[in-house]
Amino acid sequence: MAEENTPLKWKFKTGDWVWSSPAVSDGVVYFGSCDKHLYALDSKTGEEKWKFKTGGWVWSSPAVSDGVVYFGSNDNYLYAVDSKTDQEKWKFKTGDYVRSTPAVAKGVVYFGSNDNHLYAVDEKTGKEKWKFKTRDEVWSSPALSEGVVYFGSKDKHLYAVDIKLAGKLEPDRKREEREQMIEKQKAEEETPTEENILHNIDCKGTLETYSPCTIVEKVAGT
Repeated sequence: MAEENTPLKWKFKTGDWVWSSPAVSDGVVYFGSCDKHLYALDSKTGEEKWKFKTGGWVWSSPAVSDGVVYFGSNDNYLYAVDSKTDQEKWKFKTGDYVRSTPAVAKGVVYFGSNDNHLYAVDEKTGKEKWKFKTRDEVWSSPALSEGVVYFGSKDKHLYAVDIKLAGKLEPDRKREEREQMIEKQKAEEETPTEENILHNIDCKGTLETYSPCTIVEKVAGT
């Protein structure tokens, strides 16, 4: 409630810090809190209309577009919530915190994640369209102009990415994933298992364990 003879119209208390910047649309103020909620308040009275619980702090500032509120959480998800009913429409999981404020344009939601990527996801379905990798966390909130998305990264760079060309990078991303899978398989093959380990008890009763490679080395050294 506001105090008399002050410019304060109202104030609303949450359960923790409020680092999120508010978005105002159709008489409603939307903002996040470190109490893990996104809030919707009446802009005139400050009365709560609804709140939506996530699994982490909500540092991200919300974006409102066509009756949907988009925002990130430290539970690694970007959320799309109905602005009137607070019903979840979809959520998209990244590899780390989502502190970036989304930007919405032409049916696509753009946002950064602490997993070092900028993401582009479908506004209606939440399906990933593409992602662009940087060398550090992306806290920056993207800006769009004339087919280019601009954003910063903790790797000390500001990026300007062509949206149409970024959409064509999908095969390269899949190739990167295949290469990572091949490297993982090679590492697993090089790890000794019970099937390729030999055990020996010496004359003192001490158990010694050798892999085939170790035996070859010992023979070569004798």
